[in-house]
Amino acid sequence: MSNQAYIIDCVRTPRARRKGKFSSVHPVDLMTYPLKAIQERNNIPAEMIEDVILGCVTQTGEQGWCVARSAVLASGWPISIPATTINRLCGSGQQATNFAAAGVQSGNYELVISGGLEHMTRCPMFSDIGGEESPMLKKHHPDLVQQGESAEILSETFKISRSQIDEFAYGSQMRAKKAQEKGSFKKSLIPVQYTDENGKSCTTEVDDNPRPETTIEKLGELKTVFRENGVITAGNASAIVDGAASILLASEQKAKSLNLKPRARIAAMVAIGSDPRIMLSGPIEASRQVLKRAGLKLNDIELWEINEAFAPVPLATIQELDINPELVNVNGGAIALGHPLGATGAILLGTMVDELEARNARYGVVTMCIGLGMGIATVIEKV
Repeated sequence: MSNQAYIIDCVRTPRARRKGKFSSVHPVDLMTYPLKAIQERNNIPAEMIEDVILGCVTQTGEQGWCVARSAVLASGWPISIPATTINRLCGSGQQATNFAAAGVQSGNYELVISGGLEHMTRCPMFSDIGGEESPMLKKHHPDLVQQGESAEILSETFKISRSQIDEFAYGSQMRAKKAQEKGSFKKSLIPVQYTDENGKSCTTEVDDNPRPETTIEKLGELKTVFRENGVITAGNASAIVDGAASILLASEQKAKSLNLKPRARIAAMVAIGSDPRIMLSGPIEASRQVLKRAGLKLNDIELWEINEAFAPVPLATIQELDINPELVNVNGGAIALGHPLGATGAILLGTMVDELEARNARYGVVTMCIGLGMGIATVIEKV
């Protein structure tokens, strides 16, 4: 491969609780914040951006009709910049970045922005679903279930207990608390203006979903959601939030010509299909394959971001790959911070770049489970 895809910068909005601070902000307008921030803080002439590729899952209502192109136009950028919106369900923001990187690697792009958006307040999850279920889908996969039940099946399959799950969820909250106290997210976080319930104009630049007061005892008292005698509760599943993120990628030649300093390199990327009933086991095989593609071994990886759609997902991945849990989601994950579906993958890639720099580490893996049985993984190398 002659061309390398370099990450120049990553920015994101705070993750705001559903029906909270971003209720007054249109999804398109929310996406303009990371787009404009990444262009302005890297001093790039907007007309040089060749494409914008954004992930978004619930592409209906205010997020319909190519929300990526709408966001480009709403940013006041030149009309010459095209954009596209892609949907690989929960992996959309990561897939948008992988597509952008592949474009740079192939020589078809020199300067491109990827990212993702999900306004789960104004465009609720599943609001894009309607009509009759596909008869052919039912014929070939009659036992499909929703993700919550899949999380229960995953826990059964990999023999993960409620106590293990709640301990992991507690750890996510405590790691997020520590990360916020240390300012671990400040490098990428950008402020967003909103109007509060009293009509007052305000600004936020802090993730407001974490619950640092959480205890193991409180988590253990929560009722299960999907099965009466199950293991999944509101406390050990990802939180529903609003958020957006963008990533600037460039070729080596373009970075030099614009005096941009690469922060990381996309070393390898993989997307796979996995069992659609268990649905959430994709990160296991995706991680195996992406390490092989990168020519790396497990011991080469110093940091992991395994999306916490539900606590059993990272737990099963850690268990099956024999990953040191101390290297996983070191700043907390979606259980504490929230999972704005189409944006999360891009957020995690940015978090990984920031943390590799903070630790002066070399390699990290970002991986996510995906609805209908898929997995996605990307190896990032700090440069």
